[in-house]
Order: sequence, then structure tokens, then C-alpha cells
Amino acid sequence: MEQEQDYPTVEVENGKVFPSEKNTIRVHKDDTYGGAHEYIITNCLGFSGGQTQYDNTTQRIKFVKKLDDGKMESGLQSEQLVLVLIDRQKKLNARFPSPFNEKALFGLQIFLDAQRARVQDRIDRGVMGELKN
Repeated sequence: MEQEQDYPTVEVENGKVFPSEKNTIRVHKDDTYGGAHEYIITNCLGFSGGQTQYDNTTQRIKFVKKLDDGKMESGLQSEQLVLVLIDRQKKLNARFPSPFNEKALFGLQIFLDAQRARVQDRIDRGVMGELKN
């Protein structure tokens, strides 16, 4: 298991991947957002013996964060992670075609479209890159 840092982490609500009942996602809790910028995810070994198997290793995903003083902490954009998922889903679908894969791709594209609209709205209102609604 990856060593915990000296900051608190909490389980993500609904951090269970069907059909497992194990919550495998934790988030670094912070006072400003309650946790939205750094996630610790337990690695999966696949499905075997009627259960999803996990090991004791983790991966950390860190998202870009603008601090209240204007400083930036580097990290991924949500859109980058979704673009990775789209690429992966397309490649898996090429090998194992399924209407469920197509539905997943459709949902991921809806996410990207909504994010694009949000960014454009913020640009149009002159608040993009600022800590404002």
C-alpha cells in the first residue's frame, strides 16, 4: 500500500465499482473543497472466481488546483482524464464490440461537451482562470 501522506484522506462516497462491494477510492480531504484534487485508488487485478480482485497497491491521481492566493498546483484537467477514457474505450471496443461500449462513449462525450460549454461560458463572461462563479 502506498504510504499515506501527513494529511487526511477519506473514502469517496459511492467509490465502489460494480459488482464489488469494496470502496477502492479515497480522496485527500481539504478545508476548501472537502476533497476534489487528489485521489488514491486501489489497483485492480481483474475479475476472477466471481469477484473483482484488488491488491494492496495504489495509484494517485492529482488534478490541477488554483489556490486562494492565486498560486497554481499542477495536475490533470478532468477533460484530460476523460480523453484517456475515450481513447481506451474505443480501443477496447475495436477488439470486443458492444452496444454498451458505444453507450459509455456517448456518455463520456456528453461530459466533454458540457465541460467545453462551461469553459466557453467562463471565457465569454471574463472569469476564466479566476476563482469566481
